[in-house]
Amino acid sequence: MSDLKDISAQLVELAGKAGAHSADALSIADTSDSIRVRHGRIESVEHEDSRGIGLRAFVEKQGTNGKELAFASASTSDVSASGLTRLVEQVMAMAQISEADPDAVPPLGAEHPDAIQLADWQKRHACTEPAWQIDAAKDAALACEAAALEHSSLISNSEGAESGFGRVRVAYASSDGFAASYEKTSAALSVSVIAGKDDGMQRDYDWDRQLTGIALRQPEDIGREAAERTLRRLGASGMSSGSMPVIFEPRVTTSIIGHLTSAANGRAVLQQRSFLGESVGQAIFPDFITITDDPDHPQGLGNRLFDGEGSRCKRLQLIEKGRLTAFLTDRYAAGRLKTIPGGHARRGLTGDIGIGCSNLILQPGKLTQEALLRDIGNGLLICELIGFGVNGVTGDYSRGASGFLVEDGKITRPVQEITIAGNLKDMFQHVRHVGSDLTWFGSMAVPSIAIDGLTVAGQG
Repeated sequence: MSDLKDISAQLVELAGKAGAHSADALSIADTSDSIRVRHGRIESVEHEDSRGIGLRAFVEKQGTNGKELAFASASTSDVSASGLTRLVEQVMAMAQISEADPDAVPPLGAEHPDAIQLADWQKRHACTEPAWQIDAAKDAALACEAAALEHSSLISNSEGAESGFGRVRVAYASSDGFAASYEKTSAALSVSVIAGKDDGMQRDYDWDRQLTGIALRQPEDIGREAAERTLRRLGASGMSSGSMPVIFEPRVTTSIIGHLTSAANGRAVLQQRSFLGESVGQAIFPDFITITDDPDHPQGLGNRLFDGEGSRCKRLQLIEKGRLTAFLTDRYAAGRLKTIPGGHARRGLTGDIGIGCSNLILQPGKLTQEALLRDIGNGLLICELIGFGVNGVTGDYSRGASGFLVEDGKITRPVQEITIAGNLKDMFQHVRHVGSDLTWFGSMAVPSIAIDGLTVAGQG
């Protein structure tokens, strides 16, 4: 880890000597192993080992209001002395021909984590060698697929099972002297199977992703869940159109919450691409909804102490008792919006800064999914969304879907080839219940949610 941090700091120093007003550098080293099996045979085994470093350099130029800053970025995988020198020369040349931006925010003066916070983080998030090795990953994938195929004679085929694990190391340095690094691990296991035959075939899947392989659900449980989900879809048909309450199970609730974070993105707000542009401080959900962005959670894969600009990440109640408390911001968006930077900068080795969450958690309610079904009486349980029909400016929402018809509080039959439609602002306001079935999906944890009054277009 120290080598990545040292290389980042060295690159920033070289940019300063080349005449940069300021600069920052991001180094990423990523190693991963994966194995794919199908019908009990290994289809592929892959190992990836990549390392790269990106430089962002700012230069002073004459702008419309006097001296202003322009910047450029580029990356390389050559971390030799000559490779770093070439990268600096390239970025400086690009910066000199870039347009000046009066609102540009150089990598100086961010609220960085201090030495005590860095040491505490490293202690609490120390990464050991992964408990999984390739043989363990292979055994897990084989056991997962076997459990799915053996679950029922109606399971007619397999699309395969895949397992993998890896480690990513990240180091950042900036011209104001800050330099730090962190690392984290992850592991995943998934399987997809097919049931039925000819025109009556259905497919579904299950998966899990955790910090380590030993934290994953048992392979047999994942395989059986994939098989059961697939079997439940057999015989799916259309349904009559109408307006009705809809329950989104956790894996599709993630997409609804994803639309929220896209709309709460400070840069989208600045570019007038958000239907929540004037909503800070307003109640956009019922008062029982709380959504937290937590950069330090024992189950979260999105943990990070600092963001892509070196700003310290802090816990944020994005939605508190239904109210939108703030937009997600990097330093640029915060400056333009005249608010405090939120530590939400996302950055690759090249390109401009983006904005994103760490671990996003929708606090669960007390009702089981069965209780939600009883409560809505007649409606729809959505298990899969298809396509992307969302207007970020207006909030208009239209997605293909499949799931189950709910009658008298019980699931009666599977349905498909339907479309659900509404407006996200209305959908947020009309959340009726939040379930108790909180489920982690990498860096997002959500339960089922029930929403009133969606338009369902079917072919019944």
